[in-house]
Amino acid sequence: MALGLKVNFKSSLIGVNVGDNFMEMACNFLNSNMGSVPFRYLGLPVGSNSGNSSTWDPLLEKLVKRLNSRGNKFVSLGGRIVLLNSILNVVPIFYLFLFKMLKKVCSKIVAMQRNFLWGGVVGVKKCVG
Repeated sequence: MALGLKVNFKSSLIGVNVGDNFMEMACNFLNSNMGSVPFRYLGLPVGSNSGNSSTWDPLLEKLVKRLNSRGNKFVSLGGRIVLLNSILNVVPIFYLFLFKMLKKVCSKIVAMQRNFLWGGVVGVKKCVG
């Protein structure tokens, strides 16, 4: 405590290969909640199965939301190419640090790129559903 560091009591404790009795005592001692796996850390679902397409749904929804923002409706073809390079090619890389991408997810992202490039608007039902 000499440096002013304190425990964030809003955080959760997650035990790995630890008994429930020990976890209850630790949570009571630190006055915090007991967490479980899978959980989200920096927006990534840690401990979830990357083979499920439901793991990738938040990423696809985020991409659709960013591409369908109000300012992107009347952008020229060159502007759409810049947006594709800055959004659709960069955001999935953050997920790729942790997971291996499914072919189905990759084809949905390519479909989003095509729809946005030539149509300007990406439909959720066309690409995500």
